[in-house]
Formats: sequence, structure tokens, C-alpha cells
Amino acid sequence: MIVASEIELRAGARLLLDGASFQVAAGDRIGLVGRNGAGKTTLAKVLAGQAQPASGSVRRTGAVGYLPQDPRTGDLDVLAIDRVLSARGLDQLRADLRAADAADRGVAGIASRWGFTNFGRFAAAYRARYGRTPSQALGRARTGQRRCAPRIDRGAPSA
Repeated sequence: MIVASEIELRAGARLLLDGASFQVAAGDRIGLVGRNGAGKTTLAKVLAGQAQPASGSVRRTGAVGYLPQDPRTGDLDVLAIDRVLSARGLDQLRADLRAADAADRGVAGIASRWGFTNFGRFAAAYRARYGRTPSQALGRARTGQRRCAPRIDRGAPSA
């Protein structure tokens, strides 16, 4: 949750927002609408903890993801998909799955560390249905290979 209390935003001497108070609960979807220079990006940065308001306070409980609108900011070596996934911490999960696959250790240990309690059963069911492991599917997605249709076991040919 994000709780903003009496926040004031300024761009130099120019007042952008004065005395705003609101809250955003987990799962809420919000939109910021305004003309260019109205302070939408500044407000988003303040809410995400990337900048401070001129006055007032912002309290955050839980993780808040922020994806800058300018792709030239931040680490230019990071792929766009990783920047998007990082908003929820999923970039680290993806990196862990890749590392597990590369080390041929399987993904069960990594998955259990991330809280997937029945991952072994899930992986077995996934393999039975699609003919490949979740790690292999992730590898195909990463390399851009086309998805292939699930393998269908038609059994032995009839005589």
C-alpha cells in the first residue's frame, strides 16, 4: 500500500502539486492524466521512492515497482523484459531459473526457495503434458524459439 499525506511537488520554483493526500491499496490500478509538464512522472517517482516530495510524506508497505518512461535511463545493458519483470522482482526468479538450468541442477531447489511447495509435482505434470521441462520451456522463450504444440502420445499403432 502507498499512503501519500499532504505532498507538495515542485519543479524548481514552479508548484506542480499542493497538499495532495491519497492512498493506493494493493491490487489497485491507477492512472495519471495531465498535460505535459504537469508532474505525472515526478509524482510516479515520488510514489516509487525514486524522488522526494518538496513537503509531505509518502509511506510504502511492500514492494513498489517503477519502470522509467525513458528507456535511456538506468542500466542500458539490461534487457527490456528484465526491466519489466524487475517491477515485481521476477527478474531475479528468471535469473535463478536460468542459472539452475545452466548448472544442470534442475529448478526444484530454486523454485522451493521462491515458495513453490509442490514444484516437483508441477514439473512432472508439465513434462508429461508438454514433453519438456519448465527449464527447457524457459530456455526456448529466452532464445526466441517458436512455441511448439504440446506433444500428444497416441500410443502404439493399431494393427
